[in-house]
Amino acid sequence: MGAEHEAGGLSLHGEGAARRQATSEFLFFASVGDVQRCTKLMQLWNLNVADPAFHDYDRRTPLHLAAAEGCHSMVQWLLEEHGVDPNPVDRFKRTPLEDAVRGDHNEVGKLLMQHGAKVTDRDGTLVDLSESHLSLNISLLGELEPDFEIDPKDITFISTIGEGEFGVVHKAQWHGTVVAVKILKQHTEVALGDFKTELNVLQKVHHPHTVQFLGAVTRSEPFMIVTEYMAGGSLNDVFKSGIYLTNQRAVELALDCSRGMSYLHMRSPHCVIHRDLKPANLMIGGHGFTSPTGAHRMITETGCVKIADFGLSRSIKTKLYTRHALIDLEAMVASRTVEASRPPPQPDALTETYILTGETGSYRYMAPEVFRHEPYNNKVDVYAFAMICYQLFAGVPPFWEYDPVTAARAAAIEKQRPVWGNVSQHGQKIPVKIRKLIEDCWDEEFEKRPDFSTITERLQEVWEDLDRKAFGKPHGCCKVQ
Repeated sequence: MGAEHEAGGLSLHGEGAARRQATSEFLFFASVGDVQRCTKLMQLWNLNVADPAFHDYDRRTPLHLAAAEGCHSMVQWLLEEHGVDPNPVDRFKRTPLEDAVRGDHNEVGKLLMQHGAKVTDRDGTLVDLSESHLSLNISLLGELEPDFEIDPKDITFISTIGEGEFGVVHKAQWHGTVVAVKILKQHTEVALGDFKTELNVLQKVHHPHTVQFLGAVTRSEPFMIVTEYMAGGSLNDVFKSGIYLTNQRAVELALDCSRGMSYLHMRSPHCVIHRDLKPANLMIGGHGFTSPTGAHRMITETGCVKIADFGLSRSIKTKLYTRHALIDLEAMVASRTVEASRPPPQPDALTETYILTGETGSYRYMAPEVFRHEPYNNKVDVYAFAMICYQLFAGVPPFWEYDPVTAARAAAIEKQRPVWGNVSQHGQKIPVKIRKLIEDCWDEEFEKRPDFSTITERLQEVWEDLDRKAFGKPHGCCKVQ
C-alpha cells in the first residue's frame, strides 16, 4: 500500500499513522503553550491548523486547548499568525472563549474577544459574552481600568537586587513603603506570556506564605509587577551565604513552604501548580529589619518563607473528589500518544522547552517526569520540595557533584537520588523522620508522593519532637505557626 493511500487514513501504519501522531503531538504542545515545537511540527508535516477538521475526537481545536490552559502566547500565535477561527465549537458546545472564562484566564479571554470570539448560548447560537448565560463572568475580563494599576511616577528605585532571563528586580519605594519591583526587560512572546501568567496568579493568591501582590504597571512600558519587599532575600541567598540553620529552624522554614504550597494546591475552584519551585523562589521576610544584624536574625530566628515567582505556574480546574486536589489532565494524557515513549534528549541537545526559567539551576529541582516529557500533575512541586528540603538539612545542593543537567538526567533516566550522610555539612544529625519524608516526596512514582497537607502534618510532628528535646517537655497546645 502506497504512502498516498496511507496518508489518506486507510492504514494503521506508515505515513498516515505518523501524521496522526504528529497532529496529536501538536494538540498536546498547544495545550502547554509550546509555540516552538508546534512550529516545527507544522513545518515537518505541513499541518494546516486553520483547517476546520484539525481537532481531536471531541472536536477540540488547538485554540480550545490553549485557551483552556491559559496559554496566552499560543492563543495569540494561532489567531494572529495562522488565522484560526476564533469560534470553533466542540462536542460539548463550547468555544475557546468559554474555556478561557471558565478557566479564569483573564488575559486570554480579552485577547480572544479582541479577535471576535463569542460563546454559545443555551440555544446553541453564537453570541457575545455580555449577552450570554455567562454574562456574570464578564467582570473577570477586566473591561474597566484594573484597580491594581500603578502610576510608574510614584515609584522611586533604590537598588537592583536580582536579575533573570526576562526581568530585573529592584528594591524601590512606593508611597513611602519599601517594595520589590520586577521590570520586564524583554518583550518576546515567552517573556510576555510569563508576565501575564504571573500577574494573573498574583492577583488571586492570598496567603501568609505567598508573596503579597501590591500592583502593576501595564498601561505603559516597561511593564512592572510590584510586590512586598522580602528583606531576608531568598533561600538560595541563605544557602550561598553559608549561614548556619539549626534543624528546628530548617523545619520551620520547610513548614512555611509546605503550608503555602498546600494552599496553592488546594485552592478552589482553581488550584495552582507552581512548576518552578526552587530556593531562589522562596523568599524570607519579616517585620522591617534593615540592618545586617536584623536580616541575619530574620533568617535564623524570626522571619518566614513566602513563595514567589509564578511566571511558569498553571491555574487548573480542581476536582474535589478526594482530600487533595486532583489535576484534570485527562485531555493531556489522551492527546499524548507519542511523546511519553520518546527518549529524552542528550544534554547538548536540550531546547528551551526543558529550561523552565532559562536558568540551569532549575534542573536540580526538576521532577523526573517533567524531564522525560511525560504527563505530570501537581506532584512535580512535591518532588521539587523534597530536593529543597534535602539542601536545607544536608547542607549541600542535591547532586552537588553533578552539573545541573547531568543531575536531572541522573534522577530521570538512571533513577538516582541524592546520597545521605550520617550528619549534615554543619555537623547536625538529620532526623530520621525528615529523611523518610524527603524520600517519600521524591518517589519515582509521582502518585505515591504525599500531598502538601500530609507533608505539613508530618513536619509539624517533627517540629514538636525537636521542641520537646530542646525544652524537656511539650508546650501544651501551642504549635509553630
